[in-house]
Amino acid sequence: MKTILDIQPNIMDVFFSKYNYAVFPIKLTLVLVLALFIGCGNEENKSIDLTTIKVGITDFWGEAAFYVAQAEGFFEEEGLEVTVFSNSAGKESLKDLYEGKVDIAHVAEIPVVFALSGLEPHSNNDVSLKIFTGLIYTSNSQKIIARRDHGINEPQDLNGKKVGLYSETTSEYFFDTFLLEHGLREENIERVNIDITEHYKALKNGQVDAVVSWEPYASEILRKLNENTLKLNSVLGHSTLWMATSSETFIRKHPDTIVKYLRALKKSQDYIQRNREETQKLIAKNTNTSLEIIRNIWDSIDYEISIGERMLYLLNQQQRWLVQEEHVDDSTKLSEISDAIYLEALEEVYPEGITVIR
Repeated sequence: MKTILDIQPNIMDVFFSKYNYAVFPIKLTLVLVLALFIGCGNEENKSIDLTTIKVGITDFWGEAAFYVAQAEGFFEEEGLEVTVFSNSAGKESLKDLYEGKVDIAHVAEIPVVFALSGLEPHSNNDVSLKIFTGLIYTSNSQKIIARRDHGINEPQDLNGKKVGLYSETTSEYFFDTFLLEHGLREENIERVNIDITEHYKALKNGQVDAVVSWEPYASEILRKLNENTLKLNSVLGHSTLWMATSSETFIRKHPDTIVKYLRALKKSQDYIQRNREETQKLIAKNTNTSLEIIRNIWDSIDYEISIGERMLYLLNQQQRWLVQEEHVDDSTKLSEISDAIYLEALEEVYPEGITVIR
C-alpha cells in the first residue's frame, strides 16, 4: 500500500536539496516519525475492527475447537475478540448466559433441557434459548468410580452407599440410566451433590463411596487413587453432546457474529482433523490433563460442528426423563426441542453438518 512518501517523493527531495544535506538527520527523523504514526494508525484500526464477544466455556476436552481457534488466531481472522468466562461445568456457563454475563455458552444436554423446561430459577428470565451447533459427540465421557476398600466391587454393592454427583448435569441422567440397567432402586442409595472439581477430594477423604464423574476428571481420579478405585461397567453406555448456545435476542441482533464464530470453529475442525497430535497436546495443556489420558479417550470423540437427528433424539429422551422422574408434572407445557434449534448460521458456514429431517 502506498504512503505519502511513495506518492510525493519529489516534494521531499526538493525540500531537502534546497537546504543541502546538513539537515539529513532531520529528514531521517521526520521519515521515522511519519512511519511510526502510520503504523500506529493501522494497529488502532485493526483493533477497532474486531467485534468483542463473551463466551462461557469449561475446562473440558469438548472445548478442543475453541482452544484451537484461540491458539491459531481463527477468531481474530474472522474479526472477533473473544472474552473467556471459564466455569467448572456447562450449567454454570448457561446460568451466565441467562444472566447476561456472556453472549454464548458451551454446555451439555441436561442443563439445556432443564432450562427449556423452566426448572432453573434463572431460566425464568426473558431469554429464549437457541442451540446453533453441536461441538462434539461422544459415548465415553461419563463414568462411575467407586472405592474398592469401601466394599464396592460391582454395581449392586452401591446399595446403602453414598454417591457424589453434580446435580442438574448430564451425570444425573446417566446415573439414573445406570441404576435402571442394573436393577438398583434409587431410594437405597444416598445422592450427594458435589461440584465436579471436588469429586477427587470427596472420594479420597471418604465423604462418599463413589462418584459419577466425567472426563477428564474421571481418568484423573482413577490415576491418582489407583488400586483403591475401580470403574463400574455399564453395557448401555451413554452418549454426550457438547453444544454452543445463545439467546434468540443476541442472535437476532448479531446474526453475522454467530456466523463468524462458526467460521472460526469450522477452521478449528479442519485443523483438528489434520493435526491430531498437536491438538491433543493443546487440550492436555488447557485442561491440565495428562497427554496419556487425552490419547486414550481420543478415538471415542467425534469433533464436528453439527446439528443432527442424534442431537434431537438425546434432547427429547432427556426431556421425557424429566417427566418420568417427576422433575416436572404432566400438566407442564414443555418447550419443543426443535423450537430451540437455530440452523441458519450453520447452513451458511457448513451445511454438510446439518442432518436433521426437515
